[in-house]
Amino acid sequence: MKRAGHIAFIQTLLIGLIPLLISAISAVSAVSAVSAVSAAESPIQLTETKEAFICPAFSPDGSRIAVTRSDWRGIWLMRADGTGLRRLTDDPGAGYRFAWSPDGSQIAYRAEEHIDGKRHFAIRIVDTENGQVEEIAGFQRYLGTPRWVLGDGTVAYETDRQGTLAQAVVVGLIDSRPKETAPHRMAFTSRDLCIWISEVDGSSRTMVSDPERRCFGPILSPDETRVCYSVLAGGGSIAVAAADGSDRIDLGYGSNPAWSPDGRYLAFEVTEDDGHVITGSDVYISPADGSRRIRLTDTPVWFERWPAWSPDGSRVVYSAAGAIFVLTVPPSLEAVTEEAP
Repeated sequence: MKRAGHIAFIQTLLIGLIPLLISAISAVSAVSAVSAVSAAESPIQLTETKEAFICPAFSPDGSRIAVTRSDWRGIWLMRADGTGLRRLTDDPGAGYRFAWSPDGSQIAYRAEEHIDGKRHFAIRIVDTENGQVEEIAGFQRYLGTPRWVLGDGTVAYETDRQGTLAQAVVVGLIDSRPKETAPHRMAFTSRDLCIWISEVDGSSRTMVSDPERRCFGPILSPDETRVCYSVLAGGGSIAVAAADGSDRIDLGYGSNPAWSPDGRYLAFEVTEDDGHVITGSDVYISPADGSRRIRLTDTPVWFERWPAWSPDGSRVVYSAAGAIFVLTVPPSLEAVTEEAP
């Protein structure tokens, strides 16, 4: 009887200890999961949630940030500390993949208008000081988003879904970069959802994505030796390839990637959903070789999306719940060894 009593006592003691052990393990796991996040400083909120801003982008000198709204209508401008907010243009579609000029004096964008029930596009330039708008390509059935190339004020864009390119020169642009370091290539998505790279005159076209996979949204690395893009298969992943189509790397699930200024890292968002709506999102950073991924944000309430780097690579700006936030990146990402799930 005494032996049975002792066994019952031990069982009761163990049952009581199990919740404590689970709590202790959970606490250790929680610390491990946020260790990469705690290496960064707390984010700074620049705008109010009611503004419904998304897609922030630093000016080339890092002094200003341009944003758009969740319906891509219009472009707003503010100082890097969130002050001085003002609207540059109210054009529909202007916020989708707009592009700062190298000297920060202009922003090129694609405007949208419905004509006879169908979408038409135009390419426009807005002066970031006085808001004056210049149209460089009138409305037509298809136009790609504009990019600044060649270092002489040239804006290039696609005129069809097969990557036929056109160019326009914006007079008065000041580009401090040496001509040889200015962009000389274009990356685009063809009608069959393949990724191509060509010279800005359309020559030397190379398919860089797997033709068996549907891809979109290519972005060339700062030195134009690699390209990142999104892959539709498997719920959405990010891939990186060399400019000649070799060395394809799958970075795993994620979207809206952005190259760091030195081309060593990619910032991107990782979302969760219930099959209908997004239920969570955080910003991650990964080396371009895909060797690991570092969680930069970890908040269950805020859905962090649309990351972009500051020109010096020290900060990442992003949107969450309609507000714009900026976060200082850990000084040495190599020192952040913990990988978040």
